[in-house]
Amino acid sequence: MNTSKPEFIVAIGGSSGYLAPLLKFFDRTINDRVSYVILRHISADAQSMLKEILQHHSKLDVVDGTDNMPVENNKVFILPPGYYMTIKNGVLHLKERKDLRNCAIDIFMDSLAADFKERSIGVILSGGGSNGVEGAASIKKEGGIVFVQEPSSCESNALPLKVIDSENYDRILLPEHMPGAILNCVADYLKKSKDRISVQRKSA
Repeated sequence: MNTSKPEFIVAIGGSSGYLAPLLKFFDRTINDRVSYVILRHISADAQSMLKEILQHHSKLDVVDGTDNMPVENNKVFILPPGYYMTIKNGVLHLKERKDLRNCAIDIFMDSLAADFKERSIGVILSGGGSNGVEGAASIKKEGGIVFVQEPSSCESNALPLKVIDSENYDRILLPEHMPGAILNCVADYLKKSKDRISVQRKSA
């Protein structure tokens, strides 16, 4: 087994007020066979110090996503401003965003759901608009898991509320409680996989 490949990929989407909950999330994230992709609803020409800020709040390596970059275990990948990003066969692909409408969260979550199926996790943090609603639905359709930030803890709760209204979510949590829930999901999946292999061997 290639240990550099993650068991799960977590796609984290947000916009207005996303930074504070994001830092609370990564303050409690550990090495756990999971990789993370951060998707921000920001303008194409935005300047960001997120990688430098986040590195002080995470034990994981934090990198900017680049075209044809394999997703490796226990890393955090940041979508650069001005691009759309997709994933196929565990490899990131970037395309310059030329349209005014920003649907980067939906686009990545759609591709993640198609690529990782039930091993995809969507996290919806504070934000406005609807970028992320369709992506959450795609993840749920493929058997993945969606966590939504508790709306009362959001600076802007429009996006979390829209995902909740769509009913395409599993749990509503504070950001600091999400890493533990993700660990439980990974543990449950690995146990079920181990049990399936054990049954197959006994019946062979």
